[in-house]
Amino acid sequence: MQIRYILPIFLSVMLFLVACASAPSPATVIRTHLGLPDGHAGFSNVLVISVAGDYESRALFERHIATAFADTRGSETAYFTVVGRQPHLTRNALDTAILSRKFDAVILTRLKGQDRQDLVANRPVGRSFDLFGYDYSELNMPAKIEQAKSITFVTEVYSTSTKRKVWSIDSLSFNKVTAVELINEQAATIAAQLRKDGVLSR
Repeated sequence: MQIRYILPIFLSVMLFLVACASAPSPATVIRTHLGLPDGHAGFSNVLVISVAGDYESRALFERHIATAFADTRGSETAYFTVVGRQPHLTRNALDTAILSRKFDAVILTRLKGQDRQDLVANRPVGRSFDLFGYDYSELNMPAKIEQAKSITFVTEVYSTSTKRKVWSIDSLSFNKVTAVELINEQAATIAAQLRKDGVLSR
């Protein structure tokens, strides 16, 4: 084979290998809790809350997750559309939103470590985080989510009838350059895992 034919092929292969080496890693999911009741038919009216980043990134996160289920029988609603611009997350605001729209579940996504042990003595954080049991005022503070080498989000689903956590995952993203890129990957990953586990009605 002549060199003039070999060279373009060689260059194409090298470009492909470089692209593969520099491509961002997909989000990794670790399920941390699965307590859905036997015969669970899926929640059908769900409130979606994000507490990571500034208002724009929070709204984008909520909107992406909610619209990921547009083809299902259920209804998923972004928190900011219920509570308004710059929505604060408090137990009173949450209870009011649930009563007004009769939500049967809440999906909450937060940055891992955003809840802080040092702010309130003996208040559960981490995997013992309790959305309905305590106020977590620190979750209303903007969290920087851009240009992190690795970043982990915690997503939890709570039943509003029992006010208990029934599902949760940690999702890890790597080498994302912008918040939008990060949110796009995370929202798709979270939605895919919710579908896989049958958390929402189909």
